[in-house]
Amino acid sequence: MKDRVLKQLQRDFYQDVLASESVSENYLNNGNFTPQDLIQIYRNQYFLSLSESLAKSYSCVKRLVGEDFFNKIAKDFIITHPSKTGNIIDYGDEFSNFIKLSPDCKTVPYLVDVAKFERYYERCYLSDIVFFMHSVYPVIKIWQLNENSEQLDLASEGDYLKIYRQGAEVLVAKITQQEYEER
Repeated sequence: MKDRVLKQLQRDFYQDVLASESVSENYLNNGNFTPQDLIQIYRNQYFLSLSESLAKSYSCVKRLVGEDFFNKIAKDFIITHPSKTGNIIDYGDEFSNFIKLSPDCKTVPYLVDVAKFERYYERCYLSDIVFFMHSVYPVIKIWQLNENSEQLDLASEGDYLKIYRQGAEVLVAKITQQEYEER
């Protein structure tokens, strides 16, 4: 019962943030919630916001491992890597390294490079930075996977990539090993 009331208060709290009139004020003024309850509401919103941010930044990772698995590693990441700034765009830079070190992700070793690629791609969209990356896995093919894709051969050749923005579009170019090493 109390969980259901807390969830309703959470929804009301969210609406209060968006609307000019307060819905949750009635709940709060009647002494229905302890300070711990109110902190839990804030904590839930904190985790929800950061989880949603990670899901947007790492949508391919989420698609590859499924929502439940992604939510678990996102929660673990949030616990060990709390937000250090008020800018949600900066959040999640360490996610690929977290995946690399996570025992839960050992069965999907290519996930590290996919996460790194997604972060570079997002960063290029937001700035004029050029990123170069090498992966022993076919990251581009993995990134393009969907539910209708054929079985991917992970033993196929890896990628050397240049990720950059041209105008309003992020471009990904396959480059040679020599071009990668000469940059």
